Amino acid sequence: MSLSIGLRAETEAPPILLRKGGRGKADIKKVPQGHGHVILKDFGDKSWATRLLGRVQVRREIRALERLRHLPGVPEYHGRVGPYGVLMERMEGERITRWCEKNPGSRAVMFDRLSRLVDLMHRLGVAHMDLRKRDNILVTRDGHPCIIDFNASFCFRPRALGGRIVFPLFRWIDISAILKWKSRLAPELLTARERRINRWMSQLRRLWIFN
Repeated sequence: MSLSIGLRAETEAPPILLRKGGRGKADIKKVPQGHGHVILKDFGDKSWATRLLGRVQVRREIRALERLRHLPGVPEYHGRVGPYGVLMERMEGERITRWCEKNPGSRAVMFDRLSRLVDLMHRLGVAHMDLRKRDNILVTRDGHPCIIDFNASFCFRPRALGGRIVFPLFRWIDISAILKWKSRLAPELLTARERRINRWMSQLRRLWIFN
């Protein structure tokens, strides 16, 4: 039984394809639920190699969403569909780049909110690791940031060895991504300390894969 057929039996309505995932990417589908709908990230129709990678991504996303459950600005987790699919809340908003172009007077408040959201995420032991991708930060009409796509994320226990040694570096990767967006979209908001950090991280990024 395919993933889509199994889901159809549970929801009494077929998923609606919103975006066909490219190479190594999940298909994004809209699934009717109650009076609204949720989002299904689905690797079920992909090649065997992509499905294999997709299982890892699905596990990572679920782990992060469960850790961040009920955190405003992060999709609510609605369950797993087989080994290759994850259901979650659909977050409404525009890409951070487009939103900042349209709302120059509100960028300071939005970036403050985004920094607080990332800090709360880190306090809960989650590093996103892909915030440099503009699709992964959305902003609502009233200027509230949302973070999506946790398929590359890592979760840590603060007192564990990884939490004490690796997690601080991963936190800086997230923070450097926020500073990148601030430097591009609202450079006048950067403090002197943030400018120094951004320059240092820009030089360091040349040595790693998170560009």
